[in-house]
Amino acid sequence: MDPVQSGAGLDTYYESILEMQANVIESQRDKLLSIANRMADTIERDERIFVFGSGHSHLMAEEAFYRAGGLAAVVPVLATPLMLHENPELGSRLERMEGLAAPLLDRYQPRPGEMIFIFSNSGVNCLPVEMALYAREKGMFVVSVSASAYAEVAPLSPIGIRLSEVSDIAVDNGGVPGDALVHLGDSGWRVGPSSTVLGALIWNCLVCECVSQLNARGSSLPVIASYNMPEAAEQNEALISHWRKTNLHLL
Repeated sequence: MDPVQSGAGLDTYYESILEMQANVIESQRDKLLSIANRMADTIERDERIFVFGSGHSHLMAEEAFYRAGGLAAVVPVLATPLMLHENPELGSRLERMEGLAAPLLDRYQPRPGEMIFIFSNSGVNCLPVEMALYAREKGMFVVSVSASAYAEVAPLSPIGIRLSEVSDIAVDNGGVPGDALVHLGDSGWRVGPSSTVLGALIWNCLVCECVSQLNARGSSLPVIASYNMPEAAEQNEALISHWRKTNLHLL
């Protein structure tokens, strides 16, 4: 068969993702509404919402930060060694090491009552778990996003607990163990990860609900606009001028 005409991989992944997206949102609707309400409360208090992830999960911190249609109140917790563009093997080792969460988070001087979202697909690596523990020690409200089915079978870190167990609210991204969805016949391998698609879906659903609630309350809307839209520069400059005082990535 001409592979161009097959479509088997395309259709399998697409249909799987469609089903997972519906299940993730519909099954956790009340939980997501509660989180969005807390996000709105946090913004109204002029406090920050942090986003952290290591490995590919760090993409969610970048997705949340300084983007068209996003929240100006978001602070990404970023560290180059934990990202993938320079030394992915080092990043993979570091997310399994103890003792890194405190210096990473302290750099941002978090305050009690602020929120932090921690994305970790497996939900067991040392650094995300330690980050949740340290954030709660600092009085922050911790929301985790991970794959519950994956966390149930993945080996625990030396800390011995799962991220969901040390979060104030744990969101399940609905992913499968190993992340990839599409089976490749007798090879035993799979392709097509779901965690990035579903993580972005969950985050942006929360952003939209948060801002909708702020709008209904008559509060100001800290929404960054695309610079290609009319009056966007003025909107963004006012927001950045305000939030750069507590966001080192806006300095």
